[in-house]
Amino acid sequence: MADLYSLHRLTIAAPGEPLFAALAAAIPGLSRHKARLAITAGLVKIAGAMVLEPKTPLDASSKVECDLRHGIKAAFKARVYESLPPMAKPFDIVYQDSQVVVVDKAAGLVSAPTHKPGIGTPERGHVPELLRRVFRKRGQDIRFLGVVHRLDKETSGCLAIALSREAQRLLSAQFASHAAARTYRCLTVRTPRTKEDTLRGVMGRRPDGKRTLVKSEPRENDRGSDRGHDDDADSDDRDHDGKEMITHFRVLRSFKDKDGRDLGAELEVRLETGRTHQIRVSLAAIGCPVYGDHVYGLIGRAAKDAPLTPKPPRMMLHAHLLAFDHPITGDRVEVVAPIPPVFDEFARLLT
Repeated sequence: MADLYSLHRLTIAAPGEPLFAALAAAIPGLSRHKARLAITAGLVKIAGAMVLEPKTPLDASSKVECDLRHGIKAAFKARVYESLPPMAKPFDIVYQDSQVVVVDKAAGLVSAPTHKPGIGTPERGHVPELLRRVFRKRGQDIRFLGVVHRLDKETSGCLAIALSREAQRLLSAQFASHAAARTYRCLTVRTPRTKEDTLRGVMGRRPDGKRTLVKSEPRENDRGSDRGHDDDADSDDRDHDGKEMITHFRVLRSFKDKDGRDLGAELEVRLETGRTHQIRVSLAAIGCPVYGDHVYGLIGRAAKDAPLTPKPPRMMLHAHLLAFDHPITGDRVEVVAPIPPVFDEFARLLT
């Protein structure tokens, strides 16, 4: 195994074989997974040129150099995260004590590590890694940063990170039991029919694979087809996974053009459950998708019939308030992330 962490110069005759597989076969102790990481980390060259794609096909006789002298994991982490150009401002810390930190996450930043981190793109950084860097600059050695819940990449606002395993366990239990309170603000493409309502149902799948609300109770707010496919909103029960979704909302203000046509609304939304894309899926199911939502937004006939509106600069969904019981003291903690100025700026374009 000691020979693994050295400079390997190889001539590999495996035409068409993926580089990572050929490396794993040629270097004793190098697994296919480690070979992928080494390539992604920039440790492998073919004919003197760096190669970053693990599946690069080899020629009949490829001269390959694999430099593992300084280790794979450190090089991979440095290339993927430490070399990321800084975002304008990835987050603000809005609450911190010895057990938990809450950040106001920027849109475009992922909440937690992903299986496919990009290289050299700031949006592929994640909150725990960037937060660790902030603590290092402050001279703080934070040994544990635990994900408690997640926000969609394009959603901004309150995100809690635990600073100990016990805090993570206790906080995660609150989110699982719905004891933690989460309130959002969003701008929707159309205005719901009533000022206030609760949307109930279970998470399911549309024929196109997208999530949807199925087996829901009769919806007074339903505007008809959410994306231009009338049958999809009430799919057969065989299409659902049994995870209940309960979403409460109220309309704060609505927007109309000079001819009185509906241009959407600003909503306050409160989650009772916490499913993937819950707010986006639930609002799309009543025909009122979030502005800037490219997954669940209007398509087909519904999109053609909609009034012409300005293009939003981002998905207009923000986690405004987060409340939870402190994992050690039990005191109720309530944290607010201010509404981003871009919300009012875009809303002014709709009035």
